Amino acid sequence: MSYTGPSSQRDYGLAPGETFEPDEEDHELEPVELAGPHIMTVLGPILPEELGVCLVHEHLLCDPIAVTTTDPDYRLDDPHATLAELEEFASVGGRAIVDCSTADYGRDADGLYWLAQRAPVHVIMVTGRHKALHAEGLSAGQSLDDLTAEILSEIQIGVGRHQVKPGVIKFGTSENAMLAVEEKVARASARAHLATGLSITTHTEAGAYAHQQLDVLAEEGVSPDRVILGHLDRKLDRGYLISLLDRGAWISLDQIGKAYYGPDEPKARMVADLVGDGYGNQLLLSMDLARKSLLRAHGGDPGWVYMIERFALMLMDNGLTAQQVHALLASNPAHALTITCPGGAYS
Repeated sequence: MSYTGPSSQRDYGLAPGETFEPDEEDHELEPVELAGPHIMTVLGPILPEELGVCLVHEHLLCDPIAVTTTDPDYRLDDPHATLAELEEFASVGGRAIVDCSTADYGRDADGLYWLAQRAPVHVIMVTGRHKALHAEGLSAGQSLDDLTAEILSEIQIGVGRHQVKPGVIKFGTSENAMLAVEEKVARASARAHLATGLSITTHTEAGAYAHQQLDVLAEEGVSPDRVILGHLDRKLDRGYLISLLDRGAWISLDQIGKAYYGPDEPKARMVADLVGDGYGNQLLLSMDLARKSLLRAHGGDPGWVYMIERFALMLMDNGLTAQQVHALLASNPAHALTITCPGGAYS
């Protein structure tokens, strides 16, 4: 995808040879020792304490053709609009974001690099696959070993022209089922995690089948505390959530701001209750805004600013302190996304 267009051809009064395009040297990060704890961003590794307020499950640039052929609202292919959304997010205190678009979901590694050079936030890319709806077309014929090797290659070598390295491994399941291709991806994700130390993030359909996801990963030797279970606010049952938390997993309430999945007030109350029960250090928050109609830069609503401007205040209205909210949005993501490399993930 090329990002030169009409906006890059306008005369802004620049002298010959001058440009608004960022100098890559201005975006170089301080060297980070890969043998130690770090978070891998699109532009390279950072120390966990540098992450800041982070949305752990979003979509920045992607074209998931399994759905966009009938619903183009899911096609996020305007980098300038995404950049504007990221800049607005940064203006209210956002500092990092995870693009959970896998290759089968239309991931755009070169586009993410373009964004990361310009955006005032850290951008993190994933590797792996989505649920069967997306994964079948790309991975139905792959063996487990081949898929594991592909994920490892992306982690160790990178993706695209700029060899962008992912910072998280993803897999998904269907509602109340783990189809054959999904189990293969889950096991490949587990094996890649064990070899590299990258955390695993998951897609659960409507919050279901999370225990079964943990069971398969446990069979492969993955500790639950390295697993982020996605979309758990789609199944807002306190007993169910606590049963997952008691296994040691991270749970991600990442459908915040989506009115068609119900109001956010019960989610805020649930978060406050779980913090009160002592599970505050296992909770993650995000919005999963995967449609143009949910992003303000496309004329939609609520946009990523909603998490900080609205939901954070909702949490405090339910009794959490500002420090507790900051831990949910910054400290917890830093812990969940930290890579510890057994034997060197990038060798």
